[in-house]
Amino acid sequence: MKTGNERFFPLTVLRFSIGYGSYLVSKIVFVLAALPLVFVLWPFPRAKYRLLQAVIHHYLAFFSRTWLPAIGVYRVVEIAGRERALTVRPAVCVANHRGFMDSILLLGLMPRTGVLIKSRDTRQPMYGLLARHFDLVSVDRHSLNSVSASLDRCRRVLDAGKNLLIFPEGTRARSGRLQHFNRIAFDLALAAGVPVVPVVIHSTQPFMAKLPGSIFPRRQNDYRIRFLDPEIPHPDDDADALCDRVHRRMAQELNTLDAGTVWETRRVAGDDTAIKEPSATKTP
Repeated sequence: MKTGNERFFPLTVLRFSIGYGSYLVSKIVFVLAALPLVFVLWPFPRAKYRLLQAVIHHYLAFFSRTWLPAIGVYRVVEIAGRERALTVRPAVCVANHRGFMDSILLLGLMPRTGVLIKSRDTRQPMYGLLARHFDLVSVDRHSLNSVSASLDRCRRVLDAGKNLLIFPEGTRARSGRLQHFNRIAFDLALAAGVPVVPVVIHSTQPFMAKLPGSIFPRRQNDYRIRFLDPEIPHPDDDADALCDRVHRRMAQELNTLDAGTVWETRRVAGDDTAIKEPSATKTP
């Protein structure tokens, strides 16, 4: 039985299958198109960087905010505070992480931005190419040498006047609770003397999350992306104090957005395994 805004499931499977298929095809096309360009522009590193930067930014913007909404995968109903937040460049931008689309949506909104990713992600040809020729910084948290090299590269990204995007939870959350933050983002902000920009990304339904049922969500899914006011480090701040302030602000914003959604139900129940939908879905 359908309830609320539950969608016709066969049509949902078709829409999402088209979305997943187009993503895989576009990655292959990107790699095949980018490799010759990288080779031709090898003697001109600045031109190579600028071209890759422009192509990837516009591709992600089109794919995440035009193509997927057009085929009915989800809707982006709010993008707030972006212009104000990005005027403070360079900055360390920290975002919560619940689904695979988070990084794609944000990088399509944030030009001239590097991102810290897990080293295992660079095994994919597209990410491996970008990690070598773009501002994707890979890190293996189990290797001290990798962490040290990654921190150095992150500092160079900030020194070049670019933003740096980090997901301080480290992995996708299974519940509605904002997970513990790794302090690396806040150590970097203090060392570079730059502000921290908290970014809250929220979907009314789990999508491509570490949860069963999130591959083909049965209900309409609305994304809201809010860039909060920058957090300026205090003269006597340490990484823990800065981390705590940012975490509290983001948790409060998420709790507001979660009201009446699956995420609120999961947070209250403390359930990290199964999706339990409320009887009625509402959004702020």
